[in-house]
Amino acid sequence: MLSLRTEQEVYPGGVRPRFMLTLVNTGHVMCTADVGPRAIELRITSGEDRIWSSADCISGAGVDIRRLERGIPYVRPVEWDRMRSAQSCGSARLNARPGTYVAVVRADELNSPKAVFHLR
Repeated sequence: MLSLRTEQEVYPGGVRPRFMLTLVNTGHVMCTADVGPRAIELRITSGEDRIWSSADCISGAGVDIRRLERGIPYVRPVEWDRMRSAQSCGSARLNARPGTYVAVVRADELNSPKAVFHLR
């Protein structure tokens, strides 16, 4: 099970949004999972516009294999710098504008419920 929680619903100017990403093994036995930034992506959108992804411009392997015991959550905090990102790392990074945003976490075929938040 994959879930996402935002620390606040509204972020005033200058405050970086923080999220808690949680992955729980709901199977009957221990399993291993890649919880690295290439495998578990936090993506932020505004309407149809892709604003930011935790999987953009990762240096190094980006792999983090963990043992997940049944029912014991793996939790990873993620902070967003309020800047847009792109899959091509050479792109200029622009500030995200005030407005309403949607965050979702994806890993393979799993998607978390959407988290809606606002930048002021």
